[in-house]
Amino acid sequence: MLNGIKQIFGKEMARILKDKKMVFSVFLLPVLIMVVLLTIINNLAGQMQSDIEEHKAIVWMQNEPDSFETFLASAGAEYDIRTIASDSDRGEAEDAILNGDADLLIEFPVDFDAMIAGFQEGDAVPQIKTYYNPSEEYSSQAYQEISVGVLESYRQTLLAGRVGNPDAITVFTVNSDNDDMVIQDDEKASGQALGMMLPYFITILLFAGAMGIGTDMIAGEKERGTMASLLVAPVKRSSIVLGKVFALMVVSGISSLVYVAGMVICTPFMMDSMTGMDEALNLNLGPDQILMLGLLLVAIAFLYSAVVALISVFAKTTKEASSYIMPVYMVVLVVGLLTMFRMGDGGPWDYYIPFYNSAIALQAILSHELTMSQYLITLVETLALGGILTVLIARAFNNEKVMAL
Repeated sequence: MLNGIKQIFGKEMARILKDKKMVFSVFLLPVLIMVVLLTIINNLAGQMQSDIEEHKAIVWMQNEPDSFETFLASAGAEYDIRTIASDSDRGEAEDAILNGDADLLIEFPVDFDAMIAGFQEGDAVPQIKTYYNPSEEYSSQAYQEISVGVLESYRQTLLAGRVGNPDAITVFTVNSDNDDMVIQDDEKASGQALGMMLPYFITILLFAGAMGIGTDMIAGEKERGTMASLLVAPVKRSSIVLGKVFALMVVSGISSLVYVAGMVICTPFMMDSMTGMDEALNLNLGPDQILMLGLLLVAIAFLYSAVVALISVFAKTTKEASSYIMPVYMVVLVVGLLTMFRMGDGGPWDYYIPFYNSAIALQAILSHELTMSQYLITLVETLALGGILTVLIARAFNNEKVMAL
């Protein structure tokens, strides 16, 4: 039986590796596409960030006091200031912000400077109102810069004019001189950013790799008529099944590792150029975690290969097999997406849910949060499901009606 498995495995691997087009499309083309996409995203994001930083905010002012105009001039703030002199101007300003043609509207109370100068205890505190459009990047940036920064500095300036020294009425400050306020596990933090993305990409790439080759290995051979001659060869049908599943597992595993390696290499450079956060994307895995990750990837590749092979058995053509597999692929996509929005440790039963448990286990390995019991549950269940599906494939191969489809 072992010799039969080796023969089928070698035959499938040789067929795949000899086909230059297939090697390029399975191993190289997705990496090239990913690198190109990441480069484009990087350039677009960097250009957008630079554009936002260089943008001169368009700010409408209503009842602007002389003190604020003087403050902006002294601070060297450069904004495109437009004055609201009537109700029609106010409507025009709001429409401009709504349409993205203006960024911020600042409304001061009438006679603001007089209210500040004549303020007495018990008087109503003057309120400055700001209006912006959070769906527009320029508007959000202007709000953060002016409402949170400029107006707070302006408030401090007015306070200094009233009391002389604002520090005299400061009761306390928060983290004004605390460089060590962050307490975290650096190893855990280093894997969290990639832990959000990698499980999703690993799961879908593993399945996509198996799907692309698996349909051709079984349904394709049926379509070409070579499956019939293979079934009458002096090789046990169980050996044929195992040889094809193992070959499919190796191909999907290698292709996914190539994709992930490309993403791990490219993503830190992209994030560094965009945000300077490349340190948050450095993987810091020990030998035991690398071993756990490797074994789990093998188990996932085995399960996905078995799923694809089982579905392909019941199809007459590769096109038909692909149509059968697509709903399962959508489930895998959803499972991968769920890991990106998973908060906390989840429930105790998460690691018993097929497909989902392997995705969250990958995430937990990268963030150094996976316990040995959770890992063993996931690994054993994934391998067991793959084994059960492989048995079902072997039975299907022994069913003449199924193989004659």
